[in-house]
Amino acid sequence: MARLISSLVTLLLVIGAGSAASAAPRQLQPDSVEVSITRMTPLDPQPGKTLRMSGNVRNRSDEDVTALQVRLLLSPTPMATRSQIGTVVAGGSEKDGPPTLAVSEPIAVLSPRVSTAWSIELPLDELPLTFAGVYVIGLEVIGTGQDGLAKRVGLTRTFLPWFPQGSVEPARLAWLWPVTTVPDRALDGVQLNELTAAEMAAGGRLSRIVNGAGASRITWVFDPNTLQTAEDMVDGYTVTGGQEPTIGGGGPAAQEWLDAVRQSAATQESVATAYALPDATALERAEMGETVIVATERAAADVSAGVRSRVEDVLAWPTGGTTTPATMRLFREAGATQMLLSDTSFPPTPSLTYTPDGFTTWGGLEVTLADSGLTAALAMPQESRGDALLARQRFLSELAMAAGELPDAARGVVAAPDPLWSPRNTFLTQTLKALDQVPYARLVSLAAARRQATEVPRTRVPYGPDQRAAELSREYLDTVREQQRRARRFEAILTEPAGLGYEQAVIRQASGMWRADPQGAIALEREVSSQIADLTSQVRVATTGTFTLPGDTGRIPVTVANDLTQDAIVGIRLETDQQARLQSPAIEPFEVPAGRKVSLEVEAKVVGSGTLPVRIQLTTPRGRPYGEPQTVQVRTTAYSRAAAYVVTGAFVILAFLLGMNFVRRTKARSESHQ
Repeated sequence: MARLISSLVTLLLVIGAGSAASAAPRQLQPDSVEVSITRMTPLDPQPGKTLRMSGNVRNRSDEDVTALQVRLLLSPTPMATRSQIGTVVAGGSEKDGPPTLAVSEPIAVLSPRVSTAWSIELPLDELPLTFAGVYVIGLEVIGTGQDGLAKRVGLTRTFLPWFPQGSVEPARLAWLWPVTTVPDRALDGVQLNELTAAEMAAGGRLSRIVNGAGASRITWVFDPNTLQTAEDMVDGYTVTGGQEPTIGGGGPAAQEWLDAVRQSAATQESVATAYALPDATALERAEMGETVIVATERAAADVSAGVRSRVEDVLAWPTGGTTTPATMRLFREAGATQMLLSDTSFPPTPSLTYTPDGFTTWGGLEVTLADSGLTAALAMPQESRGDALLARQRFLSELAMAAGELPDAARGVVAAPDPLWSPRNTFLTQTLKALDQVPYARLVSLAAARRQATEVPRTRVPYGPDQRAAELSREYLDTVREQQRRARRFEAILTEPAGLGYEQAVIRQASGMWRADPQGAIALEREVSSQIADLTSQVRVATTGTFTLPGDTGRIPVTVANDLTQDAIVGIRLETDQQARLQSPAIEPFEVPAGRKVSLEVEAKVVGSGTLPVRIQLTTPRGRPYGEPQTVQVRTTAYSRAAAYVVTGAFVILAFLLGMNFVRRTKARSESHQ
């Protein structure tokens, strides 16, 4: 009994302890409240102006947060190096002032999963901005949880470039705006999906880019494929990505988008990229350098036709911002006038304490070096207004610090986002507006920035194993190469092959943009392969059956059908696995009119009796095999030549003997009558 009572007491103590523990107030975590900045003005902070910041706070915890305030903190000194910007963005520790410089209106209660607004105003003259430079602003959220303790429950940081007028020579910013899309068009008039249509429609990615530039001095970078895709959509297209092909509906939006493109290109600098931005280094390594040349050599002419303005320069843009000397030579051979690489692929030698002009020369080719800090800023997510503002402030701060590193010497920097850059409208409008006002940067064309550049010694970083591992695979490119052969043979038989785009359809599959989507690349390859196979089969041998030769030689009737909408030129040759038994001269190329059939006879000589399987193979005008051969059976009952001689000889001897016997009988009969 005593043991039972003891056990019950122990159990009650355990339960009581558990209850007490569960009743204890939970601790708010430092990230319990998410704080975002959706507005920050002025775009050009100057003495006498007022800093205004606002945004939202959201309670991510499961309990109420009370007595909540947002506090403005400021780093005591400007950042010393540009690398610190990346550290702050990544969440690394940077010293936030005390003291608190301003606070928002208090929020009594913020319930779980609820958001509310905050705002702060403070004259810039009241901030301890002692030196020109880029300061770190901290927005600290203080709140109280169930434990009754006030603590930091949220924090975000951004940047405040502080450069009073006349404190720095402005950096010359060449900002490249890529007009490119994923090359998911199969043959002309066929697309895998409606993604490009959505990008060109109002509010879509490409629409925002083209309409967001306004009259600013940016530099357009046009992919010929993107312009041709838009024109193809205007003419009407089919979408094959679903269960059944459907008629695409993006034609009107594509036309409106093209009109906007042409209006912008008429007044702003434009350059062309190689068609569909091929994975040039991977292609060169796969011994498909000719594809790079084909993609590059007509780029300027194709872009000029698309935008209806003269475009002369071709900017080679290797995937990943780095490449090999062999690939560089390919681009130069194809007529590229410039190359765009990352500045990390050509660092200054020796290293410098400032950002030099972003231009160099390599192998006789002008090289534009994209500033990696600006590239990182443009790559920041912009899914919300808060994200877009942080990206804007980082972009402006990278520029400001580059200018401030050597305040008395203006230099040229290049901003080049990812080819599939997807900025928000607010980012574009606010950043361009800021660049019209700030003293530390001014927009110039790419050509102007290069003309004024001073080159510094640089050393190329070798193309390493990590870069090679990121390339399109050799196995995949081998498949593309075989498809390329079939496409070229199909074009070779056409009387009017120009402008049909079969070669371009193959190049689209070799785009470097497929590195990020290998399954999409495979889907495109399969669709294009199926379409080319279908087209190839429309010029075919329509002859079937078994043919018997009268002797060892004869003629085999062959009918060639052309179901295409244009004339074709093909030749014919007969083949067999027992080639020693078959002799047949090839038929020289002849024309097969569109939608017609042509019949002719092919001479053949078969050695030996029996049935011989014979393949009727169409050929291109240059004698290369075309399409799948048609197999027929050729039968001959002829004796061999030796047997024929024996039979003939026997008949001669028999005739001679019969003749001699006739003569003898005649002579004997004559003698008896005498």
